[in-house]
Amino acid sequence: MPCPDCLALEGANVSVSPHANLLLHSDAGINFGATASGHVAYYICNACKTKWERIRARSEPEAQWRHTEKELE
Repeated sequence: MPCPDCLALEGANVSVSPHANLLLHSDAGINFGATASGHVAYYICNACKTKWERIRARSEPEAQWRHTEKELE
């Protein structure tokens, strides 16, 4: 069950900062094609263990925080 801080991230734009209990697990550069690139960061909540993915790229200004199934343990 997500904690209240994680529930607040549901549908939030990636410009919203991670809450205090989100720990950065890993991040990597990504490429959307020859003209667009960005970063993807994976977080895990220290309080409820919810796993998140945050894609930040100029070509994706409407991107939202989303749950990830990536193994983050």
